[in-house]
Amino acid sequence: MFAVLRVFGVLLLLSTVTVSQAAAATIYPAQVVYGNWAEETEEASVCEIVLDVGNSPSREVVKFIMFAGYNKSDGAVLAGFLIAAAETMTTDRSDVVQISDAALNSATFTSRGQLGYEVYDDGTVMAPTDDPEVATSFINAVLAGNFELSFVRSGSGAGTRIYKIVAAPPAIVTSNLVRCMESLAGGANLAQSPASDREGTPPQELGSGLEIAMDQ
Repeated sequence: MFAVLRVFGVLLLLSTVTVSQAAAATIYPAQVVYGNWAEETEEASVCEIVLDVGNSPSREVVKFIMFAGYNKSDGAVLAGFLIAAAETMTTDRSDVVQISDAALNSATFTSRGQLGYEVYDDGTVMAPTDDPEVATSFINAVLAGNFELSFVRSGSGAGTRIYKIVAAPPAIVTSNLVRCMESLAGGANLAQSPASDREGTPPQELGSGLEIAMDQ
């Protein structure tokens, strides 16, 4: 699942959204755009909320993808985020830059010490968890809005870059995520059950305990 998300995240960076490049300061982006995506492969099923932030005329691009899904082989539930940055070179080209030490922080959740981290050569950072309680806290923090995304650009000398996301995802984006996760529930339950018990197994909540806050 991680490989699929990394490739997908990089491809999506080729959109033309720009972000303030202020160094070592909290940036309040003028453009905050949420969307949804679902990914289905032979290995995994994944539901996503995709966030683009921008603050023209700066050239830096930041994309944040929150994901929740499961491995089809064993039904293990995974949730977390992918974050990537790029420089917008032309109206149809953006070059991915290397980042590290990424984090999400809010009043109710911090990814540091709770999500695992994987830094990839393509410039992206993945932070997953398979703990249902941690996943629940993380997802609800994103759905509530008012959180900070931070990362360090390798070799830039600019220090930590912090983007303050005040707006929560629109209701339709949250609803789409919940519907997507509900549609995966039967498959996750099926993968977790013995082969002899799979026929006729009723759907259960994806993640066996993930509780999405719908009143944000």
